[in-house]
Amino acid sequence: MLHQTMKHIYRISFFAFFVFSFGCSHKKNSPLEEVLKLAGSNRHELERVIKHYRATPVDSLKLKAAEFLILNMPGKYSECYEAPWEDVATVNLRWSSSSDKQKVLDTYQLGNPVRKEDIEHITAEYLINNIDLAFQVWNDKPWGKYIPFDTFCEEILPYRIGTESLENWREKVLTSFADINNSLKEDSIMTAVQACRRVNDLLPRFRLDKDFSNMSFTRLMATTRGMCDSQAALAAFVMRGLGIPVTIDFTPQWKNHPTGHSWNSVCDSAGQHISFMWTETNPYDSHQGNTLQKAKAYRKTYRQHRIVEMDEMSTPPLFQDNLTDISSEHHNMASTAIPVKHRSEIQTGHVFLALFYDFEWRLTGHGEVDSDSIRFQHIGKDILYLPVYCEKGIQIPAGNPFYVDSKGEIHLLSPDSPDSLMSFRAIGSGDDLTLNWRMVDAVFEGSDDADFSNVRKIHTISEMPGLYNKVVLKKNISLPVYPLQGSCRLLL
Repeated sequence: MLHQTMKHIYRISFFAFFVFSFGCSHKKNSPLEEVLKLAGSNRHELERVIKHYRATPVDSLKLKAAEFLILNMPGKYSECYEAPWEDVATVNLRWSSSSDKQKVLDTYQLGNPVRKEDIEHITAEYLINNIDLAFQVWNDKPWGKYIPFDTFCEEILPYRIGTESLENWREKVLTSFADINNSLKEDSIMTAVQACRRVNDLLPRFRLDKDFSNMSFTRLMATTRGMCDSQAALAAFVMRGLGIPVTIDFTPQWKNHPTGHSWNSVCDSAGQHISFMWTETNPYDSHQGNTLQKAKAYRKTYRQHRIVEMDEMSTPPLFQDNLTDISSEHHNMASTAIPVKHRSEIQTGHVFLALFYDFEWRLTGHGEVDSDSIRFQHIGKDILYLPVYCEKGIQIPAGNPFYVDSKGEIHLLSPDSPDSLMSFRAIGSGDDLTLNWRMVDAVFEGSDDADFSNVRKIHTISEMPGLYNKVVLKKNISLPVYPLQGSCRLLL
């Protein structure tokens, strides 16, 4: 009885908050009314959902949940092949091994993926079923009383994970994992983190594969192949379907690896997020997401939340999704400010953080710029960065390259710096040094011109190099520091 009373009081407080936020949401020119206009001929389906929950006072919190889903629905969509599942599954399974991919597509006649906007196609029946089942698992779990309504809305309630085709996945999760669902309900002291560990041990292990189309819960369970984002999606489907608040987190680019990475986090009773790597490691265990060095980390959100507010054509792809910056939740991060250059040329007022990897600058973060400085919050240490602004899809330096050392001290790199350093690595498969003798007498050259019409010799390799090598440059050498404006090459 005490448990129910506490839960009731807790939810009343959140209900009051959402009444203030959305109480007038269906009036003319209100946010909800604007979204309903976007639905066009499908408006009546969304209004049926609202009417359904308004009819019963006991469903007042479900009404707020429905409004949350609808208000944040614009931009959500399915994108998938309208072909028999067995054909899509076969193509997926053989895709990465196929040398003639176009022939595969032509033979199976998959056509092109079809995009369907949720707001124009979703049904009232689907939304109501999703909301009711989400509330059911929130209410019948012992940790439910510790999950605030706003956390529930983001980490249990959403009816989709990505851009997969919609299905009644909650019913399928509850059926497929019925035994453990019952045991979780019966354990009165079970926490969300403990439940996450138990469920995670039951999930199928994946074979890593790439280039898969977006897959629903059913297709992920049937295929058990894909990259880290597919595995994170499956974990989120199952956990949320059982009432466990789970997010999908990621880093867009590692320091020393060619790509980024995705993982999951579970929200504990204190509101802290504990990371785990889908089906492979459990909360509190070590995994790539909490051990490898990263520049930034983000969490995907259902609600409309853009880190950068600018027109879509000018917004880099990374920041076109709904994200929240969670870099502060990770170790070995620092906040810093650097001088801004070319302030008058930054038309948009937005400056981004680019990480240097594989001879290119890859966007990984966003900074705040004022009249004389750029501020970056919670960025990884010992990583080479360049502040840039974007103009017509082109990255232009907004300041000098820099890095923050392990002590949190910032180091700016400029052409006239007396202690400029140049580092290079032996070239070979898997850092194989068996051919490092071939680098002797190789020459590094620099130029301000992409075609190397005006060349300066920077350094000559006189001895066989090791794996990592540093060279102190002569003070009178002027080295272009922006690969976007100048160039550097190694002649073997």
